[in-house]
Amino acid sequence: MRSYRLMSRIALLVAVGAADLVACSSDSHRTPEAVEGSGKLSLPLEARSASGNVYRLRNAFFEVSNVQTGEFVAFLSSEDDPSASLISTVLNTGDHIITLRPGWFMERIVGSSGGSGGSGGSGGGITKGGSTGSGGKGGIAGDFNVGGRAQPPKGIDDPFIGGAAGEAAVGGAPSDGGFTGKGGFPSEAGAFPEGGFPSKGGRTGDGGTTGGGAVFVDAKLLSNATQFFSIFSRSDSFVFYKFQVGGEVLEPNQGRVHVGIDVIEAEPQCDTPPGTTRTGRVLLETNEAATQQLSLRDVFNAIVANSGLNGDGETVFRQIFDSYASPENAQEPTAVHCGDERTNGEPSLNGYRIDCDRFERFHVDTLDSFFATAFVNRIDLAPENGANCGQQRVVFATRDPGRAFMILEAQIPNPQPELGIKGCVPLAEFWAAQNNIDSPFDRGARLAEAYLFGSPELAASGFGPFHTAQNFTIGSGQIRTNQFESDPWTLREFKLVLDDGVVKSIPFPVAESPNGDLWDDTINTPQGEACRENFLGAVDGLLTDDLEKMSFIVAQECKNAESRDDFSEFYPNRLSDNFRQKLDAKLERTGLTATDIANRALFAGSCIGCHNEASGARLGRGISAPFSFDFPHITEFATECLEEPGQSCFPTSEALQTAFLPSRLQTLAGFGIPIVPDPCNNNGTGGSTGGGGVPGFGGAFPSAGSAVGGAPVMGPPRDAQSEPAPKIEITLPSASTPVAQLLEEDARIRALSGKRTVGGRSAQSTH
Repeated sequence: MRSYRLMSRIALLVAVGAADLVACSSDSHRTPEAVEGSGKLSLPLEARSASGNVYRLRNAFFEVSNVQTGEFVAFLSSEDDPSASLISTVLNTGDHIITLRPGWFMERIVGSSGGSGGSGGSGGGITKGGSTGSGGKGGIAGDFNVGGRAQPPKGIDDPFIGGAAGEAAVGGAPSDGGFTGKGGFPSEAGAFPEGGFPSKGGRTGDGGTTGGGAVFVDAKLLSNATQFFSIFSRSDSFVFYKFQVGGEVLEPNQGRVHVGIDVIEAEPQCDTPPGTTRTGRVLLETNEAATQQLSLRDVFNAIVANSGLNGDGETVFRQIFDSYASPENAQEPTAVHCGDERTNGEPSLNGYRIDCDRFERFHVDTLDSFFATAFVNRIDLAPENGANCGQQRVVFATRDPGRAFMILEAQIPNPQPELGIKGCVPLAEFWAAQNNIDSPFDRGARLAEAYLFGSPELAASGFGPFHTAQNFTIGSGQIRTNQFESDPWTLREFKLVLDDGVVKSIPFPVAESPNGDLWDDTINTPQGEACRENFLGAVDGLLTDDLEKMSFIVAQECKNAESRDDFSEFYPNRLSDNFRQKLDAKLERTGLTATDIANRALFAGSCIGCHNEASGARLGRGISAPFSFDFPHITEFATECLEEPGQSCFPTSEALQTAFLPSRLQTLAGFGIPIVPDPCNNNGTGGSTGGGGVPGFGGAFPSAGSAVGGAPVMGPPRDAQSEPAPKIEITLPSASTPVAQLLEEDARIRALSGKRTVGGRSAQSTH
């Protein structure tokens, strides 16, 4: 199933019009074949722009390690065969990371076009300061001619900057016999004299041209130097590196080459001016020096202590992971265990199947192995009526004893509901002030204080500490886990309740993730008919083409026990013919099909969809779902920060960078926060509001101005009019309350939030 998933995504990339890339390899560099228990990793080193320019990644060294063991398993180099446009290796099955080491550079191949036929030969010599490089293509049926190549830049130790442009090499013109010019030898200083080495004989094809050499280009790595991928038996993997060099976009290669380079041609590198709004400070802090200010033990202790209730933070943590165990294998007697609820004799939650005795149960004693990877500002989830102020999240990860994540999503009460959404403005201003703090240590300490103890700045406006049990309970926030140690990978959700006056965590159905069987009316499920009728109404939340605003809010009885990576929630494939016809009828004249809507529901309504199975999916009307890191949106392998060169950050996914964060930044402007776009980066740190308004604020605030020519995006003044919010009292329910009753109470409270969030999603959305 995993192989099918990966290959189907690759086929999707090809289907949406990926441009042809140079993907041939020389006979001396054969592609290894995978056998049972192994799979293939292939890295194309060349990419062609729409203008016809061909770029080659040079001096590129890749290290591959096993995620579970941390063991180094492979070292790949572009220089093993400088004429090869593809390098491949076979790896054992499992989860891996690949890191592009510092020292790479990018060159543009000169004279890369050709006619039909012909074979390539080694082209001209090497100039002063130059070494060999790839030249032109002999033709459709031909191999590549190798022209001159310039010397790689010296002293490059930055994995994100390829280096300054060097001197172009001069390729030799072929003689009548197809041979290049006179030979030569390097001087004592190591520089090559004009004339270069003698080349092998080569003949041009009919109408083809030989390589004219290569020139260095300024290049910047836009994606993360470290990428996560999985190897499955007899299959290929998919990893993606993106580079910026100019104004055109190159797509990853077609066919079996799934680890590729993408080159965007852009203007020369610019420096971000002072005062620019940085998403890495005001929305998503992933600088390692900042996140180190918070430990998971501190978090759970604060949750209990700040609630004013009895309990022990470590016990609450243990209850979460011991819930993966059956009663006979349990280690924490106070936990709710897998199989305590059964449906038709099988372990279940909310009437749906759940797996027991997963490897995750061994995390019960690993509280101190988790480390924070991100502080996340989700004030965009605040309802327009100000019923609450959205969520303040923190993400943790561990690799001991296996790879797992935990995200704590605290829903923040509005301390001044009489002011409506205006009561949340101080929280927006608190995050905006992070932009002016250059020290990541100081930024992290300020955030940790707000999460654990309460910020003195926010206390003046009535805000308490973010981490309190009441912010993780029914009608409020939640704790989610995301783990890789057992098959299939899965995501689960937990709420905090009260057990004889003691704070306790319990498993809870996964919000907005309907069970896949419900899409098929040929499967007899008790909830099926009612849920399908509910889906027909929930479709309205998927009709927008704004990825950040899509939502699929389903009835409580439709929510799955866990969101599994086994295609059980792959809704396009779960659609029965009859229900497909009903959806198509509902969608008439929208330009969307039932398959489009199922894909949108997978992306916006299923945890596993947003994190994995919807990556790259066609969503209809010309849009596609963005990519995650094949599961998490923030990885635990720190690399150099994109916004703060020389510092270490936990990388974020393409989906966050290109879809989610830019929209959330504009929502932040709606709280009166001046947003100064970054002229050097259009993916998440700037842009305009579009049409002079901030989406999602409705009548709560007047529209903000758009960013034109780098001017700040300004929201409404602090004295903007806002209707009073409903008064909502959040308390911890009894642990003995049936799950179905807890779900009903959760829905009742969320209904008080009105229709929309300030970010434009359904106000009932929790993620």
